[in-house]
This record gives sequence, structure tokens and C-alpha cells, in this order.
Amino acid sequence: MFLIVAVSCLAIWLTISHLDHQIEHKLAILDSSGISLYSAPFTVGPEDSIPLRQLEGMLTSRPPLERTYRRHLLLVYGILAHSNRRPRPNAILASHHKFILIYGPHDRTIREILPLDTRIPPLTNPADRLWLPPIFMGTITQGILAEYRPVPLSEISRPMLKTVIVSEDRRFYQNPAVDVQGIFRAAWDDLRTASFREGGSTITQQVIKNLFLTRKKTVSRKILEAFYALRLARLRSPDGILSLYLNHIDWGAADHTRIVGIEAASERFFGHPARFLNYREAALLAAILRAPTRNAPFHNPGGAMAIRNRILLELQQEGDLTPARLARDLKSPLGISPNAYKSALPGPYFADWAARSLRTRLTREFPPAGNPPIFTSMNPLLAAKVDQVVPKMLGRLERWYRLRERSIEDDPLEAAVVIMNPVTGEVQALSGGAGYNRSPFNRAILSKRQPASLFKLVPYLVALTPEINGPPRATLSTWLSNKPLTLKVGGRRWHPKNADPVKADRVFLQEAFTHSMNLPILHLEEFLPEENLVSTAEQLGLDTPPVNHLPASWPLGVIPQTPMAIARAYSIVANGGWSVTPTPFSSPHSPHHKRKRILDPGAVYLLNHLLRQTVREGTGKGLTQWVGEESGWGGKTGTSNDGRDTWFAAVSPSMVVVVWVGFDDNRPTHRTGAQLAVPLAGAILKDTMTHVTPLPPPGGMLWEPVDIATGLASNPSCSQSVLRVPFLPGSVPPQETCAPTTTPGPTIFQGIGHFLHNLF
Repeated sequence: MFLIVAVSCLAIWLTISHLDHQIEHKLAILDSSGISLYSAPFTVGPEDSIPLRQLEGMLTSRPPLERTYRRHLLLVYGILAHSNRRPRPNAILASHHKFILIYGPHDRTIREILPLDTRIPPLTNPADRLWLPPIFMGTITQGILAEYRPVPLSEISRPMLKTVIVSEDRRFYQNPAVDVQGIFRAAWDDLRTASFREGGSTITQQVIKNLFLTRKKTVSRKILEAFYALRLARLRSPDGILSLYLNHIDWGAADHTRIVGIEAASERFFGHPARFLNYREAALLAAILRAPTRNAPFHNPGGAMAIRNRILLELQQEGDLTPARLARDLKSPLGISPNAYKSALPGPYFADWAARSLRTRLTREFPPAGNPPIFTSMNPLLAAKVDQVVPKMLGRLERWYRLRERSIEDDPLEAAVVIMNPVTGEVQALSGGAGYNRSPFNRAILSKRQPASLFKLVPYLVALTPEINGPPRATLSTWLSNKPLTLKVGGRRWHPKNADPVKADRVFLQEAFTHSMNLPILHLEEFLPEENLVSTAEQLGLDTPPVNHLPASWPLGVIPQTPMAIARAYSIVANGGWSVTPTPFSSPHSPHHKRKRILDPGAVYLLNHLLRQTVREGTGKGLTQWVGEESGWGGKTGTSNDGRDTWFAAVSPSMVVVVWVGFDDNRPTHRTGAQLAVPLAGAILKDTMTHVTPLPPPGGMLWEPVDIATGLASNPSCSQSVLRVPFLPGSVPPQETCAPTTTPGPTIFQGIGHFLHNLF
């Protein structure tokens, strides 16, 4: 008997110790100030288009408890704090000089930058730019991005403290852990109403429910909640528990961040700290607290006011409000700040992605020593431009092409945009839709759509890559068959076609690529090893079936991909063939010898040439209307069946921009990537980077003229139409002979192969 009692006591002691350890670990997390999330440093200069109010909002947004940093970022109309040296990526700047910004019409364009300090030489060169510190994006707390500013109870007004007690738990200071009387009262109400409504919880139990356990309504969870509450009441005083509650309770969402804690809620809804809250404001916050989504004053002002007024009546019954004060408060408006549901901070989709990427690591490693800030790779000005351009251009495209003429109730046109540094993988801006408030679903990283012709870079790379100890299977002047083709798909005959009819029976590989032709790539794919095709797609980070399950239409991009995966694939091509992984965080450039080369440099150079030709004279030519004829940008369009997915990838050695446009319900747009995606990409790139420098050619690359009629190296004696194209060493075709001949130029196709394929 003694042994049983001893074992039972030991088990109880171990259970309590384990429970206390879990609570103490969680309290250590909750007691931390969270981790501040910042953008990358950015610059402003003459002719930059940026609204003054938006720039002011970016620079005056501040993290909690960083008063010095707040002063350095203070922007008084036209006067901007600035450090005159380029910032380190892992440091927050301390500004020592001030400059005057002179704006153009409507305060949208910076005209001049003049030093306020006369000791600084005047900035007269238009290339001179001001480096600005990273902007504060929010605080990571409990794995989410939030407006979070913990304050002690002494910094919270008495009306707020009293209102929370009256509204949530009047017997809190008498029974801080578990209120048995309240539980029986709630149980009796449940029996009378024949419903299971969780009630009778103390503030301590609400802390446990919201911060320690799940909110699932089960009897076992309710019992566990009571045990946790009893232990927490032994570890923390009632004031300490109330502080936990007020500093970590969720007051709903504002744009892409949650409003966590009383200080953030007070500043968001009323524009002042919690120490200034009066009873009327406190009652509204208590009303929101009961159901942050349902009682949000922006969405349901009538419901929020009704609950606020009931709480005010309860306060009057408790003797906290005089009848005159009650009558005045009941008639008063909600008093919400006009900017309560607006934010000047750009990049809501980006911030959401960065917070999600951090969640697992922070949960595992939190709290890190010193809570160091985390710097993202987001360029605030570029992100702000994307936020402005995407909804504006989508609206124009809908009107231009009457994409919603059937019914105004149809879901609107959506888009996804990824802007990435192809060398580092740092994502500089990202948009997952036409508007975060309308739809927070991040299409840029979560939505998989058919990439169509954007996927063609895979077979072209395989064809242009030199074989082991030999030349490539094809060159840019290789003839590709453009004859009609019949394939078997799912037991049926499929007759693929080009988007634009081309009567010629054969075309150069360069022409087939730049005009995004379907028949030539299908003919080409027949003669490429399937193992090489699959391995190349995998190296580029693209989803692909195994070798023995490749569909006949596989080269036409029928396997869905995310816009982020497409951005990664085109970044590998843009950077010369080096591996890269997309990231939302700032990181120093990896040394060249540490990166892994995954593509042949010669083949990648040829492909970049094809991408530039596509913008000069092919399906991407519409981009030149935005960036100029000789910008140096490359690009590739993509259009799935009936325009259900329209794409464009703009490519340069320092920036890759991937754009998808379509409908969420997959209905057709009956438009092309050149019509929908190219204008959106062009509007983003306009005035951003209008001229780029192509990658230098690898050693041994040859530029040779070829005869357009034969595909052979031109002979000055008889060649009439000549095209100058790059060749890898050992792949230049033989020179054309001037003797009359009916023999076609070099080809990798045989007619008998097509005949047998169609026959069987």
C-alpha cells in the first residue's frame, strides 16, 4: 500500500513539474519583446515616383521601445533624416544629417535633394541618391507578424483595467484561477438553452486557452485548461496574469498584421497610447475583444456599438459612470481613427510570406539571445510600386478586353508578381493578388498554374547543351520542322497547333523560340533524351513527372508550377546557370566558388540571347513600349489553352520579374501573355531599370553569320539574307556552297520518324 501511495505521489509530482516547466518556457516566450522585422535598406533619388504621404508613412512607422530609432526616422514635411554612407545590411542606421526633398506636382515625384547641413556638398548629380534605413514591418510574436507593443499595467489607464474586469471576469481578484461559481452558473445556462457554450472562464483560463492550448471545445481540453490555470495562478500574481492577458490578446487584423496587445489596439483604433483610454473607448475595445472579427467596427459598426453600449451600462451599474456621463457616452460615435484600417507599409503579401517562413524556426529557437532584429530583402519603394500598379493595371486590362462583360458578379482578374535578384535569390517585391484586404491568399507562392510556353526553356536548354565530348544537339540556326503533327493523348488523337499560323514547313530554332511556336518544340522533343529533360527540369526547381510518365504535351508546360518556382528557374538562367534559392531574407552574397553550377554556361548564354531576341522582335516585343527598344531586357511569354493562364518572365542579370494573370476559377480570358502579362510587367519596370547589361559570353563563344535560306555559314560570294547568331565552340555549321542545291540545311529530324510515329 505504501509503495502504491509513493508511486502515485511521485507520478503527481513529476506531472506537476512537467506542467510547470511547460508553463515557464511559454512565459519566457511571452515575456520577450518579440523579434522586429525590417525591410532592406533602400534609396530615393531625383525623378523617383513615390507619394510623399506614403514615404512619410514608411519612415515614421516604428518598432516598440526604440525611441532613438524613431527620432532618426522622423520626417517633417520635406525634411528627411539620412545617413550619408551606404548602410550595412545587418545594421539599423543612425542618421546624422538632414536633407530637404523638393517634390514635383501633387507631391508624387522627387525633383531635387538638397542638404540642410551646409557642410555637405550639394547633390547636383542626378545619379546621387539617398540611402535610407530599413523600415519597420512589424513584430514576430508567437510565430505571427503583429503590431505588438507590450506595456506594464502602470501604462494602461484605470478605465481600461476596470472595463476589462467588469466585462470579462468580475470575480478575477477573488478567484484568479478557476471560478467554481461562474462555472456552475454557465452550466445552468447551457442546460436551460440546451446548447454547449463555453462559459464561466476566468481571465486566467482565457490566457491558457488563447496562449497555451488550442481553442477546440472539448471536455478534456476544458479540464486541462483548469489544471493549467491553477498552476499559472501559483506562478504569477493576478496583476501579472492580467498583464499577460492585455498584452497578448488578439484584437483582430489590420492589413497583413494582427493587432496584439492593448497598446497596439489603442494606437491602431484611437491613435493614442493605452494610458489615455477613457471608458467609452475602453468599452469599445472590450466589445471588439469578445469577437474580433464579428465585432470589428470597420465591418460591423452597428454590432460593435450595441455591445459597447451594453458594457457601458454594466459600468454604470458598478458605479464607475455617472448617469450624465453614461447618457453622453451612449450617444457618442465610435470615435475610431480614420486610419484605423489603413497602413502606409507596402508589401502585405511579402510580409505574410516572410512571417510564415520564420514561424517554424522561431518556434523552435525562440527566444533567441537578445532578440536580434531580422532583415528581409524587400525593397520598400519597389514593393510600394507593385502594390499600386497591380490593381490599377488589372482594372485597365479588364476594361480594355471586356473580361467581365458577362456579369459584374464574376470574380475579378487576379495576378501574381515575383521580383527576384537572380544572383542571391533575394525576393525584392512580391504580390499575391489584386489586393490583400480582398483576398489574402498568396498566389505567388501557393497557387499552381500551367506555365505554358514558359516551360519551353527546359527542352531548349537540353538541345543547346553540349553532349559529353561533343557539340550540342542543336544550334540557333538548326532547322526545326513545323509540319502538322498528330500525337496520341489519353487514347485520342491530338493535333497541336501554333498560336499564330506559320505556313513554312521548317523554321530556325531561334525563330521558333522567339515566336513561341508549339509544333517545332514538339518535333524537337522527340529527339531529346527524356532523362535529360526530367533532370534539367528538376535542377531548375520545377515540378515534373518521372521519365516513364511524361505526357505528350509535357514540353508545352501542362504541369502546374507556382510563380515562385518559375522565378527560380528563370533566375538560374539569368545568373549564368548557378543554383539559387528564393528567400525573403537579406543575406550576404555567397562567394562564387561556393555556389553550384547546374547548367552549362554556353547553353545558358544562348538561351539569354533568345530571351533578348523575344523582347526585340518576338512575343515579348510589347515590353519595349515600357522600357525602350534597346533596354537589354529579355523575356518569355506563356499562354495556356484559351488564355486560362497568361504569363511573362522579364529577365536580366540583376533582376527577374515573373507575372501571372488569370482568373481564380480557371475560366478562360481568351487573351495571351503578350496582351495581359506583358503590360503589367512593363508598368512595374517602367522607370525602375530601363537599361541592363547582358552577361558576358563564356570563353570560345563565336558570332557567325548564317544564310537564312540554308542555315549554313554564309558565303560572301552568294549569301543574300544573313543572320548573325552566337555559336558554341565546334558547333558552327559548314559554309554554304554557291552551287545550286535542293538539299535543305542541317536538320536533326527524319521524315520516316514522323511517319512511323503517326502510323502507330
